[in-house]
Amino acid sequence: MITLKFGGTSVGNAERIRQVCQIVKSELTRKPIVVVSAHNSPSVHMTDALVATARAAREGKADTTKVQEAQRGICRDLGVDAEAVGIERLLERFDQLIKGIAMIGELTPRTMDVVMSFGERMSGRVVNDVLRREFGVDSIYRSSVSLGLRTDANFGAAHPDPRSFPAVAKQIEDLNPDVLVTTGFIAATDDGQITTLGRGGSDYSGTIFGAITGSEEVQIWTDVSGVMTTDPRIVDGARSIPELTFMEASELAWYGAKVLHPATMIPAMENDIPVRVKNTSDPGHPGTVIRRSVVEAAGSPVAKSVAVLNGVQLITITTGRMFGAHGFMSKVFDVFNRNGVDIHMIATSEVSISVTTPKGQHVEKAAEQIKEFADVAVDRDMSLISVVGEKMKGTPGVAARVTGAMARSGVSIRMISQGATEINIALLVRENQVKRAVRELHKEMFE
Repeated sequence: MITLKFGGTSVGNAERIRQVCQIVKSELTRKPIVVVSAHNSPSVHMTDALVATARAAREGKADTTKVQEAQRGICRDLGVDAEAVGIERLLERFDQLIKGIAMIGELTPRTMDVVMSFGERMSGRVVNDVLRREFGVDSIYRSSVSLGLRTDANFGAAHPDPRSFPAVAKQIEDLNPDVLVTTGFIAATDDGQITTLGRGGSDYSGTIFGAITGSEEVQIWTDVSGVMTTDPRIVDGARSIPELTFMEASELAWYGAKVLHPATMIPAMENDIPVRVKNTSDPGHPGTVIRRSVVEAAGSPVAKSVAVLNGVQLITITTGRMFGAHGFMSKVFDVFNRNGVDIHMIATSEVSISVTTPKGQHVEKAAEQIKEFADVAVDRDMSLISVVGEKMKGTPGVAARVTGAMARSGVSIRMISQGATEINIALLVRENQVKRAVRELHKEMFE
Protein backbone atom coordinates (compact mmCIF):
# COMPACT_ATOMS: atom_id res chain seq x y z
CA MET A 1 0.00 0.00 0.00
CA ILE A 2 1.10 3.57 -0.73
CA THR A 3 -0.23 6.95 0.41
CA LEU A 4 -0.37 9.78 -2.13
CA LYS A 5 -1.02 13.26 -0.76
CA PHE A 6 -1.85 15.98 -3.31
CA GLY A 7 -1.53 19.63 -2.32
CA GLY A 8 -3.83 22.48 -3.27
CA THR A 9 -1.94 23.47 -6.41
CA SER A 10 -2.02 19.83 -7.57
CA VAL A 11 -5.84 19.90 -7.52
CA GLY A 12 -6.19 23.58 -8.41
CA ASN A 13 -7.91 23.25 -11.80
CA ALA A 14 -9.22 20.72 -14.32
CA GLU A 15 -5.87 20.11 -16.00
CA ARG A 16 -4.06 19.51 -12.70
CA ILE A 17 -6.82 17.23 -11.40
CA ARG A 18 -6.57 15.06 -14.52
CA GLN A 19 -2.80 14.85 -13.99
CA VAL A 20 -3.47 13.72 -10.42
CA CYS A 21 -5.86 11.04 -11.61
CA GLN A 22 -3.30 9.77 -14.13
CA ILE A 23 -0.68 9.52 -11.36
CA VAL A 24 -3.12 7.65 -9.12
CA LYS A 25 -4.04 5.23 -11.92
CA SER A 26 -0.34 4.46 -12.51
CA GLU A 27 -0.08 3.29 -8.87
CA LEU A 28 -3.10 0.96 -8.79
CA THR A 29 -1.01 -2.14 -8.07
CA ARG A 30 -0.01 -0.56 -4.72
CA LYS A 31 -3.63 0.19 -3.65
CA PRO A 32 -3.14 3.92 -3.06
CA ILE A 33 -4.71 5.98 -0.31
CA VAL A 34 -5.24 9.42 -1.90
CA VAL A 35 -5.25 12.41 0.47
CA VAL A 36 -6.32 15.72 -1.10
CA SER A 37 -6.20 19.39 -0.17
CA ALA A 38 -8.68 22.09 -1.16
CA HIS A 39 -8.42 23.57 -4.67
CA ASN A 40 -5.69 26.20 -4.98
CA SER A 41 -4.85 27.98 -8.23
CA PRO A 42 -4.28 31.60 -9.28
CA SER A 43 -8.03 31.94 -9.85
CA VAL A 44 -9.26 29.72 -7.00
CA HIS A 45 -7.62 29.92 -3.57
CA MET A 46 -10.44 27.94 -1.98
CA THR A 47 -9.36 27.92 1.67
CA ASP A 48 -8.54 31.64 1.55
CA ALA A 49 -11.92 32.30 -0.07
CA LEU A 50 -13.72 30.30 2.63
CA VAL A 51 -11.91 32.20 5.40
CA ALA A 52 -12.53 35.60 3.79
CA THR A 53 -16.23 34.80 3.35
CA ALA A 54 -16.56 33.85 7.03
CA ARG A 55 -14.76 36.98 8.21
CA ALA A 56 -16.98 39.17 6.04
CA ALA A 57 -20.02 37.41 7.51
CA ARG A 58 -18.84 38.25 11.01
CA GLU A 59 -19.09 41.90 9.97
CA GLY A 60 -22.61 41.35 8.65
CA LYS A 61 -21.98 40.59 4.96
CA ALA A 62 -23.26 37.09 4.16
CA ASP A 63 -22.25 36.51 0.54
CA THR A 64 -21.07 33.06 -0.59
CA THR A 65 -21.11 33.87 -4.31
CA LYS A 66 -17.33 33.71 -4.83
CA VAL A 67 -16.99 30.26 -3.25
CA GLN A 68 -20.04 28.86 -5.02
CA GLU A 69 -19.00 30.17 -8.44
CA ALA A 70 -15.43 28.92 -8.04
CA GLN A 71 -16.48 25.39 -7.02
CA ARG A 72 -19.17 25.09 -9.67
CA GLY A 73 -16.68 26.36 -12.28
CA ILE A 74 -14.26 23.54 -11.47
CA CYS A 75 -17.12 21.04 -11.66
CA ARG A 76 -18.20 22.38 -15.06
CA ASP A 77 -14.65 22.21 -16.42
CA LEU A 78 -14.44 18.54 -15.42
CA GLY A 79 -18.00 17.51 -16.27
CA VAL A 80 -18.74 16.72 -12.62
CA ASP A 81 -22.43 16.54 -11.72
CA ALA A 82 -22.26 18.72 -8.58
CA GLU A 83 -25.71 17.61 -7.47
CA ALA A 84 -25.03 13.90 -7.88
CA VAL A 85 -21.71 13.86 -6.00
CA GLY A 86 -23.01 15.93 -3.09
CA ILE A 87 -21.26 19.24 -3.75
CA GLU A 88 -24.49 21.21 -4.11
CA ARG A 89 -25.55 19.92 -0.71
CA LEU A 90 -22.25 21.08 0.78
CA LEU A 91 -22.58 24.51 -0.84
CA GLU A 92 -26.06 24.84 0.62
CA ARG A 93 -24.76 23.95 4.09
CA PHE A 94 -21.93 26.45 3.70
CA ASP A 95 -24.39 29.17 2.73
CA GLN A 96 -26.51 28.41 5.80
CA LEU A 97 -23.45 28.49 8.05
CA ILE A 98 -22.33 31.86 6.69
CA LYS A 99 -25.80 33.32 7.22
CA GLY A 100 -25.70 32.05 10.79
CA ILE A 101 -22.33 33.73 11.39
CA ALA A 102 -23.70 36.99 10.00
CA MET A 103 -26.80 36.75 12.17
CA ILE A 104 -24.92 36.41 15.46
CA GLY A 105 -21.86 38.45 14.45
CA GLU A 106 -19.43 35.94 15.94
CA LEU A 107 -16.78 33.66 14.46
CA THR A 108 -15.21 31.26 16.97
CA PRO A 109 -12.19 29.01 16.24
CA ARG A 110 -14.55 26.03 16.33
CA THR A 111 -16.80 27.58 13.69
CA MET A 112 -13.82 28.58 11.56
CA ASP A 113 -12.68 24.95 11.47
CA VAL A 114 -16.08 23.95 10.09
CA VAL A 115 -15.83 26.76 7.51
CA MET A 116 -12.38 25.67 6.33
CA SER A 117 -13.35 21.99 6.14
CA PHE A 118 -15.61 22.59 3.13
CA GLY A 119 -12.63 22.98 0.75
CA GLU A 120 -11.26 19.48 1.30
CA ARG A 121 -14.71 17.90 1.44
CA MET A 122 -15.60 19.32 -1.98
CA SER A 123 -12.18 18.63 -3.52
CA GLY A 124 -12.28 14.97 -2.45
CA ARG A 125 -15.64 14.43 -4.12
CA VAL A 126 -14.41 16.02 -7.36
CA VAL A 127 -11.21 13.93 -7.55
CA ASN A 128 -13.10 10.72 -6.79
CA ASP A 129 -15.70 11.43 -9.46
CA VAL A 130 -13.08 12.12 -12.15
CA LEU A 131 -11.15 8.98 -11.19
CA ARG A 132 -14.26 6.84 -11.58
CA ARG A 133 -15.89 8.51 -14.58
CA GLU A 134 -12.95 9.52 -16.79
CA PHE A 135 -10.23 7.08 -15.73
CA GLY A 136 -12.26 3.97 -14.97
CA VAL A 137 -10.80 3.55 -11.49
CA ASP A 138 -12.90 1.72 -8.91
CA SER A 139 -12.31 4.36 -6.23
CA ILE A 140 -14.41 5.38 -3.24
CA TYR A 141 -14.53 8.63 -1.28
CA ARG A 142 -14.71 8.87 2.49
CA SER A 143 -13.83 11.97 4.47
CA SER A 144 -11.24 11.58 7.23
CA VAL A 145 -14.02 12.48 9.67
CA SER A 146 -16.28 9.63 8.53
CA LEU A 147 -13.30 7.25 8.62
CA GLY A 148 -13.01 8.02 12.34
CA LEU A 149 -9.84 10.16 12.53
CA ARG A 150 -10.03 11.94 15.89
CA THR A 151 -8.16 14.81 17.52
CA ASP A 152 -8.24 16.88 20.67
CA ALA A 153 -10.40 20.03 20.82
CA ASN A 154 -7.60 22.51 20.06
CA PHE A 155 -9.56 24.11 17.21
CA GLY A 156 -7.34 25.62 14.52
CA ALA A 157 -4.32 23.45 15.35
CA ALA A 158 -5.67 20.16 16.66
CA HIS A 159 -3.47 17.21 17.61
CA PRO A 160 -4.36 13.72 16.29
CA ASP A 161 -5.44 11.12 18.83
CA PRO A 162 -3.49 7.89 18.15
CA ARG A 163 -6.18 5.93 19.99
CA SER A 164 -8.43 6.46 16.96
CA PHE A 165 -5.92 5.00 14.50
CA PRO A 166 -6.84 1.29 14.88
CA ALA A 167 -10.51 2.04 14.17
CA VAL A 168 -9.55 4.01 11.04
CA ALA A 169 -7.32 1.15 9.89
CA LYS A 170 -10.18 -1.32 10.43
CA GLN A 171 -12.59 0.85 8.41
CA ILE A 172 -10.15 1.03 5.51
CA GLU A 173 -9.52 -2.72 5.69
CA ASP A 174 -13.26 -3.44 5.65
CA LEU A 175 -13.80 -1.10 2.68
CA ASN A 176 -10.87 -2.78 0.83
CA PRO A 177 -10.96 -0.29 -2.07
CA ASP A 178 -8.73 -0.26 -5.13
CA VAL A 179 -8.32 3.45 -4.36
CA LEU A 180 -9.54 5.37 -1.32
CA VAL A 181 -9.85 9.15 -1.70
CA THR A 182 -9.95 11.04 1.59
CA THR A 183 -9.50 14.53 2.99
CA GLY A 184 -6.36 16.06 4.37
CA PHE A 185 -6.28 18.78 7.03
CA ILE A 186 -9.51 17.87 8.83
CA ALA A 187 -10.64 15.45 11.54
CA ALA A 188 -13.09 15.59 14.48
CA THR A 189 -13.26 15.46 18.25
CA ASP A 190 -14.70 12.44 20.05
CA ASP A 191 -18.10 14.14 20.11
CA GLY A 192 -18.02 14.82 16.35
CA GLN A 193 -16.97 18.48 16.23
CA ILE A 194 -14.91 19.16 13.10
CA THR A 195 -11.30 20.19 13.72
CA THR A 196 -8.35 21.17 11.54
CA LEU A 197 -4.67 20.36 11.90
CA GLY A 198 -3.62 23.93 11.06
CA ARG A 199 -2.96 25.59 7.70
CA GLY A 200 -0.88 23.28 5.52
CA GLY A 201 -1.88 20.31 7.68
CA SER A 202 -2.81 18.03 4.79
CA ASP A 203 0.86 16.97 4.53
CA TYR A 204 0.55 15.90 8.15
CA SER A 205 -2.64 14.01 7.25
CA GLY A 206 -0.70 12.22 4.52
CA THR A 207 1.88 10.77 6.90
CA ILE A 208 -0.81 10.01 9.50
CA PHE A 209 -2.68 7.89 6.94
CA GLY A 210 0.63 6.38 5.87
CA ALA A 211 1.26 5.32 9.46
CA ILE A 212 -2.30 4.07 9.98
CA THR A 213 -2.22 1.85 6.88
CA GLY A 214 1.42 0.76 7.17
CA SER A 215 2.19 2.27 3.75
CA GLU A 216 5.52 1.37 2.16
CA GLU A 217 5.94 5.04 1.20
CA VAL A 218 4.17 8.38 1.55
CA GLN A 219 4.39 10.64 -1.48
CA ILE A 220 3.79 14.38 -1.09
CA TRP A 221 2.83 15.76 -4.51
CA THR A 222 3.24 19.50 -4.90
CA ASP A 223 4.33 22.12 -7.46
CA VAL A 224 8.12 21.75 -7.05
CA SER A 225 10.45 18.85 -7.83
CA GLY A 226 11.34 17.96 -4.26
CA VAL A 227 12.99 19.92 -1.47
CA MET A 228 15.39 22.52 -2.86
CA THR A 229 18.82 23.74 -1.74
CA THR A 230 17.07 27.07 -1.09
CA ASP A 231 14.07 29.06 -2.25
CA PRO A 232 14.36 29.18 -6.09
CA ARG A 233 12.64 32.57 -6.04
CA ILE A 234 15.74 33.92 -4.30
CA VAL A 235 18.48 31.88 -6.01
CA ASP A 236 18.11 30.89 -9.66
CA GLY A 237 20.65 28.10 -9.20
CA ALA A 238 18.72 26.31 -6.44
CA ARG A 239 18.40 22.63 -7.17
CA SER A 240 16.49 19.61 -5.98
CA ILE A 241 18.02 17.55 -3.14
CA PRO A 242 17.95 13.80 -3.93
CA GLU A 243 17.91 12.58 -0.29
CA LEU A 244 17.32 13.97 3.20
CA THR A 245 17.20 12.39 6.62
CA PHE A 246 14.13 12.77 8.81
CA MET A 247 16.09 15.09 11.10
CA GLU A 248 17.22 17.32 8.23
CA ALA A 249 13.71 17.52 6.80
CA SER A 250 12.26 18.30 10.23
CA GLU A 251 14.71 21.16 10.78
CA LEU A 252 14.00 22.57 7.33
CA ALA A 253 10.24 22.36 7.83
CA TRP A 254 10.34 24.10 11.22
CA TYR A 255 12.62 26.82 9.88
CA GLY A 256 10.72 27.82 6.78
CA ALA A 257 10.94 25.23 3.98
CA LYS A 258 7.34 25.63 2.79
CA VAL A 259 7.23 22.40 0.80
CA LEU A 260 6.66 20.46 4.06
CA HIS A 261 4.37 21.03 7.03
CA PRO A 262 6.49 21.01 10.23
CA ALA A 263 4.62 18.08 11.83
CA THR A 264 4.78 15.91 8.69
CA MET A 265 7.86 13.99 9.76
CA ILE A 266 6.51 12.84 13.15
CA PRO A 267 4.37 9.85 11.99
CA ALA A 268 6.97 8.94 9.35
CA MET A 269 9.81 8.93 11.90
CA GLU A 270 7.81 6.98 14.46
CA ASN A 271 6.93 4.30 11.90
CA ASP A 272 10.08 4.49 9.74
CA ILE A 273 8.13 5.23 6.55
CA PRO A 274 10.02 6.94 3.69
CA VAL A 275 8.49 10.21 2.47
CA ARG A 276 9.00 11.31 -1.13
CA VAL A 277 8.31 14.86 -2.34
CA LYS A 278 7.38 15.02 -6.03
CA ASN A 279 6.10 17.45 -8.66
CA THR A 280 2.62 16.84 -10.09
CA SER A 281 3.58 18.66 -13.31
CA ASP A 282 6.77 16.60 -13.73
CA PRO A 283 5.94 13.12 -12.39
CA GLY A 284 9.03 11.58 -13.99
CA HIS A 285 11.36 13.63 -11.78
CA PRO A 286 12.54 11.54 -8.79
CA GLY A 287 12.07 14.45 -6.36
CA THR A 288 13.42 14.12 -2.83
CA VAL A 289 13.20 10.99 -0.70
CA ILE A 290 13.31 11.44 3.08
CA ARG A 291 14.32 8.48 5.24
CA ARG A 292 15.95 7.66 8.57
CA SER A 293 19.50 7.69 7.23
CA VAL A 294 21.25 8.34 3.91
CA VAL A 295 24.69 7.48 2.57
CA GLU A 296 26.55 10.69 1.69
CA ALA A 297 28.66 10.60 -1.45
CA ALA A 298 32.31 11.52 -1.13
CA GLY A 299 32.81 15.23 -1.74
CA SER A 300 29.13 16.10 -1.29
CA PRO A 301 28.38 19.46 0.37
CA VAL A 302 28.33 19.53 4.17
CA ALA A 303 24.98 21.39 4.08
CA LYS A 304 21.77 20.24 2.42
CA SER A 305 19.72 23.43 2.27
CA VAL A 306 19.37 27.06 3.33
CA ALA A 307 15.86 27.70 4.68
CA VAL A 308 14.21 31.07 5.32
CA LEU A 309 11.48 31.93 7.80
CA ASN A 310 10.12 35.47 7.45
CA GLY A 311 7.91 37.45 9.81
CA VAL A 312 9.94 36.59 12.91
CA GLN A 313 9.79 38.74 16.04
CA LEU A 314 12.76 39.28 18.37
CA ILE A 315 12.00 39.83 22.06
CA THR A 316 14.88 41.10 24.20
CA ILE A 317 14.49 41.09 28.00
CA THR A 318 17.08 42.95 30.06
CA THR A 319 17.51 43.43 33.80
CA GLY A 320 20.29 43.48 36.38
CA ARG A 321 18.13 41.24 38.56
CA MET A 322 19.23 38.22 36.52
CA PHE A 323 22.84 38.51 37.67
CA GLY A 324 23.58 35.66 40.06
CA ALA A 325 19.86 35.00 40.62
CA HIS A 326 17.97 31.75 40.17
CA GLY A 327 14.41 31.31 38.91
CA PHE A 328 14.39 34.36 36.64
CA MET A 329 14.16 32.43 33.37
CA SER A 330 11.43 30.26 34.85
CA LYS A 331 9.45 33.41 35.58
CA VAL A 332 9.90 34.70 32.01
CA PHE A 333 8.92 31.45 30.34
CA ASP A 334 5.93 31.08 32.61
CA VAL A 335 4.65 34.36 31.12
CA PHE A 336 5.22 33.03 27.58
CA ASN A 337 3.44 29.80 28.48
CA ARG A 338 0.38 31.57 29.92
CA ASN A 339 0.07 33.68 26.78
CA GLY A 340 0.61 30.84 24.32
CA VAL A 341 3.82 32.29 22.84
CA ASP A 342 5.97 29.74 20.97
CA ILE A 343 9.74 30.15 21.00
CA HIS A 344 12.12 29.36 18.13
CA MET A 345 15.54 30.52 19.30
CA ILE A 346 17.00 31.55 22.67
CA ALA A 347 20.20 33.39 23.58
CA THR A 348 21.12 34.39 27.12
CA SER A 349 23.73 36.36 29.03
CA GLU A 350 24.04 37.26 32.71
CA VAL A 351 21.68 40.22 32.30
CA SER A 352 19.55 39.51 29.20
CA ILE A 353 17.43 36.94 27.41
CA SER A 354 16.70 37.15 23.68
CA VAL A 355 14.07 34.92 22.07
CA THR A 356 12.46 34.71 18.65
CA THR A 357 8.81 33.93 17.97
CA PRO A 358 7.23 33.02 14.62
CA LYS A 359 4.83 35.11 12.59
CA GLY A 360 1.31 35.33 13.99
CA GLN A 361 2.33 35.17 17.64
CA HIS A 362 0.65 37.97 19.60
CA VAL A 363 3.39 38.95 22.02
CA GLU A 364 2.03 42.30 23.24
CA LYS A 365 0.28 40.94 26.32
CA ALA A 366 3.27 38.83 27.33
CA ALA A 367 5.59 41.82 26.89
CA GLU A 368 3.41 43.98 29.14
CA GLN A 369 3.49 41.33 31.86
CA ILE A 370 7.28 40.97 31.65
CA LYS A 371 7.67 44.74 31.94
CA GLU A 372 6.52 44.40 35.54
CA PHE A 373 9.94 42.92 36.41
CA ALA A 374 12.27 43.66 33.45
CA ASP A 375 12.84 45.89 30.41
CA VAL A 376 11.42 44.50 27.16
CA ALA A 377 12.04 45.42 23.52
CA VAL A 378 10.22 43.81 20.57
CA ASP A 379 11.75 43.99 17.06
CA ARG A 380 9.54 42.92 14.16
CA ASP A 381 10.19 42.30 10.47
CA MET A 382 13.03 39.88 11.20
CA SER A 383 13.91 36.63 9.42
CA LEU A 384 15.59 33.39 10.41
CA ILE A 385 18.05 31.89 7.93
CA SER A 386 18.97 28.29 8.70
CA VAL A 387 21.81 26.28 7.17
CA VAL A 388 20.94 22.60 7.63
CA GLY A 389 22.81 19.35 7.06
CA GLU A 390 23.73 16.26 9.10
CA LYS A 391 27.18 16.23 7.55
CA MET A 392 27.85 19.54 9.35
CA LYS A 393 28.04 17.59 12.61
CA GLY A 394 31.64 17.33 13.77
CA THR A 395 33.00 19.06 10.64
CA PRO A 396 35.47 21.80 11.59
CA GLY A 397 35.13 25.22 9.98
CA VAL A 398 31.44 25.12 9.04
CA ALA A 399 30.51 28.02 11.33
CA ALA A 400 33.43 30.03 9.94
CA ARG A 401 32.21 29.45 6.38
CA VAL A 402 28.68 30.53 7.34
CA THR A 403 29.73 33.69 9.17
CA GLY A 404 32.30 34.48 6.46
CA ALA A 405 29.57 34.34 3.82
CA MET A 406 27.41 36.64 5.94
CA ALA A 407 30.30 39.09 6.25
CA ARG A 408 30.80 39.11 2.46
CA SER A 409 27.08 39.78 1.98
CA GLY A 410 27.33 42.84 4.22
CA VAL A 411 24.44 41.62 6.36
CA SER A 412 24.60 42.02 10.13
CA ILE A 413 23.67 39.00 12.26
CA ARG A 414 21.37 39.98 15.14
CA MET A 415 21.41 36.53 16.75
CA ILE A 416 23.01 33.16 16.02
CA SER A 417 22.31 29.66 17.32
CA GLN A 418 23.62 26.15 16.77
CA GLY A 419 21.73 23.37 18.52
CA ALA A 420 23.36 20.46 20.32
CA THR A 421 22.61 18.21 17.32
CA GLU A 422 25.01 20.40 15.26
CA ILE A 423 22.92 19.99 12.10
CA ASN A 424 21.47 23.51 12.01
CA ILE A 425 23.08 26.95 12.23
CA ALA A 426 20.34 29.58 12.54
CA LEU A 427 20.92 33.28 11.90
CA LEU A 428 18.56 36.17 12.68
CA VAL A 429 18.68 39.10 10.26
CA ARG A 430 16.51 41.97 9.07
CA GLU A 431 13.86 40.74 6.64
CA ASN A 432 14.87 43.27 3.97
CA GLN A 433 18.42 41.78 3.94
CA VAL A 434 17.44 38.13 3.44
CA LYS A 435 18.04 37.87 -0.30
CA ARG A 436 21.60 39.19 -0.11
CA ALA A 437 22.45 36.84 2.74
CA VAL A 438 20.87 33.73 1.22
CA ARG A 439 22.54 34.25 -2.16
CA GLU A 440 25.97 34.50 -0.56
CA LEU A 441 25.32 31.50 1.72
CA HIS A 442 24.11 29.38 -1.20
CA LYS A 443 27.19 30.33 -3.21
CA GLU A 444 29.46 29.37 -0.30
CA MET A 445 27.78 26.06 0.58
CA PHE A 446 26.72 24.75 -2.85
CA GLU A 447 28.38 26.60 -5.72
